[in-house]
Amino acid sequence: MAKKHLAKRGLAALAIAVALTMGTAVGTAFAYYTDTTNAQGMISFSYNPEPPSTEVEEYPVAGQKTVAIKNTGVVDAMVRVKVFYPEFPEDWGVTISIEPSEEGMEWTQDVVGVDAEGNPTPNSEGWLYWPHPVAPDDKTPEFTVKATLKDGSTFNQPFDITVVQQCTSAKSFVEGKPLLGTFADGEKSLRLMTIAEDGE
Repeated sequence: MAKKHLAKRGLAALAIAVALTMGTAVGTAFAYYTDTTNAQGMISFSYNPEPPSTEVEEYPVAGQKTVAIKNTGVVDAMVRVKVFYPEFPEDWGVTISIEPSEEGMEWTQDVVGVDAEGNPTPNSEGWLYWPHPVAPDDKTPEFTVKATLKDGSTFNQPFDITVVQQCTSAKSFVEGKPLLGTFADGEKSLRLMTIAEDGE
């Protein structure tokens, strides 16, 4: 009789423990599913299945480097390049110059962007722009980066001339209009053409 009573008490205790455990679990699950917040809004997203793609072609020869940008993609591209080299003290007699080929006379730095308020900003970072679309498998006209020494200079250390390039889609370019395209730092336009359009 005592064993039966103990067995019943044991079952009752077990049932209470299970109920308490389930109650705790249910409370946690309830808190998990109700303690949430909702956010509303949209993100603009554009997908370009055929982004432009370009690469630098360079040919270094005896103190100079000839450069062109080739379109390796499948859509027309607008391109810009930047040339990096050390700043030399004037008395070292080292001069770096960028000289376009006869076909490349339109390479230009006379380009403006816009700031957050829409005001024009100068091309202060020294980018060099080719103001025409480059077709797939085609390349820009060349320019040459030349290092020259003044007479009497004793400078004879090697140094790097590095060329980097960026491209963007030519889909917003219209011949005769100032807008070149939207690069990594925003829209870029030909400055003189922009002034002419504004009538200044």
